Amino acid sequence: MLLSRILSRIRFIAFLALFIVLAAFLYSSYLFLRDAEIKMPSLFAPAPGKRLFISMEGFRLTQSEKGKVSLRMSASAAELFENKEASLKEIEVVFTSPDSRTAALIGETGVMDMASGNGTIRRGAREVRIITSDGYLMTTNSLFWKAKERVIRTEEPFKVLGREIYLEGKGFSADVDMRKMLVDSNVKAVLQE
Repeated sequence: MLLSRILSRIRFIAFLALFIVLAAFLYSSYLFLRDAEIKMPSLFAPAPGKRLFISMEGFRLTQSEKGKVSLRMSASAAELFENKEASLKEIEVVFTSPDSRTAALIGETGVMDMASGNGTIRRGAREVRIITSDGYLMTTNSLFWKAKERVIRTEEPFKVLGREIYLEGKGFSADVDMRKMLVDSNVKAVLQE
């Protein structure tokens, strides 16, 4: 019985000594390494370029000015990146003017800068379309918009069809409700009654 007590105390003292040595080793390692710069192996480093923040199905965005909705955006899918860029699929952007006229930009793929509201829509199987509440339809392969200035732009060939006019050309700038338009080149117009 005395021998078992002695062996038990020896085990306890050995365990305590091991614990103290391990604690001293960990603390001295911490002191030694706390100011050291440690590089992560390239195998574990994040991939270079844009880093995905969130991916979602069904994206909606609304922007208001002076209490009235000025821009509504919807997309079937969105990927938001850490650099505040959004990659969008099946996009519809509806601009509403102060006098309640609308212009809808519709396309299959696009990119939007979430900080500025500026974006680009590109053609997929179908052309990019703009449909206005005044009855105009414009088609092109790609379209860029500046949200704050309410301006749309393309360098591509385009066609505009309205009740009284058919217009085609290459490259244009316009306000989003298509009231003012500046065509770059190759203009062809047909006025209809």
